[in-house]
Amino acid sequence: MIQVMRKGVVVVLAGVAACAPAEPRPLLPNTFAFAVFGDGPYREFDRGRFSRLIADVNAADVEWFLHVGDILAGSCSDSVLARMLRQLNTIRHPVLYTPGDNEWTDCHRGTVKPLERLQRIRDTYFANPSRSIAGPAMAVESQSANPAWKEFVENVRWRRGGFLFVTAHIVGSFNGTRRFAGRTPEDDAAVVRRTAAAIAWIDSAFAIANADSLSGVVIAIHANPRLHRGDEHPYASFVTRIAEHTAAFPGEVLLIHGDTHDYTVDHPLKRAGTTEMLANFTRLETFGSPEIGWVRVVIDSVAGRVVEFEPRRMR
Repeated sequence: MIQVMRKGVVVVLAGVAACAPAEPRPLLPNTFAFAVFGDGPYREFDRGRFSRLIADVNAADVEWFLHVGDILAGSCSDSVLARMLRQLNTIRHPVLYTPGDNEWTDCHRGTVKPLERLQRIRDTYFANPSRSIAGPAMAVESQSANPAWKEFVENVRWRRGGFLFVTAHIVGSFNGTRRFAGRTPEDDAAVVRRTAAAIAWIDSAFAIANADSLSGVVIAIHANPRLHRGDEHPYASFVTRIAEHTAAFPGEVLLIHGDTHDYTVDHPLKRAGTTEMLANFTRLETFGSPEIGWVRVVIDSVAGRVVEFEPRRMR
């Protein structure tokens, strides 16, 4: 196991020879950890490693398991959604989830309509929006409690150790704007409203974090929002708002996403309209199929900062 330092954060590079990585180190006093996973399992080849991943997570000292979307590939059927939910319910920690493009946006490749699939996901995975979707129940606050955003059961937040954790429904496939045969004005309008809901949810999260002098804000989305791009693109309004809030916030901001399947820890966000990098911003992108693995994120609740990222690859 190799450790490297990135701006005061330990990034642990686990060995890859065994079927599962070595046991994580015991958590130090005043720290807690959570698990991040995304973009899988897609194929039968992935499923054995996903079962090993669940066993590894179940043996770990983590507070919850966060899935950042793309829970399937290919079939968008109800049976696949149900099978995945059953598997997530074998995790002994609360499971949080933000939808990806594979399970609804990209379902135009089949015989169903994307917005119909989105409603099915909401009905299946977020039947009780005030709690985690699987595993032991953990209370969360849903954006749907606000009548102005009542359909957004999937956008939730919770607190732990001086940090506010937020999921926001921002997906791949260019935030659901990719053209397809049969696309309707309703599909286009849904992108505008979903993005507005995500921005409003982020606005309220930072308002809470500032008012309560919290140490940090952790935001989980599915999409790789192209943080390095400054031109107009489907994520630009969301990225600009994150940059504005981060620049004004005295604590840490961690953005977690999947989508492009490339494990990354870096600091790529610039102050809006400038070339100045925001030192209090970190991006974590988790693994994706065909590589099946999870990331243990460790936070020191007294120091008020993220102190370690440990990638745990399954072989």
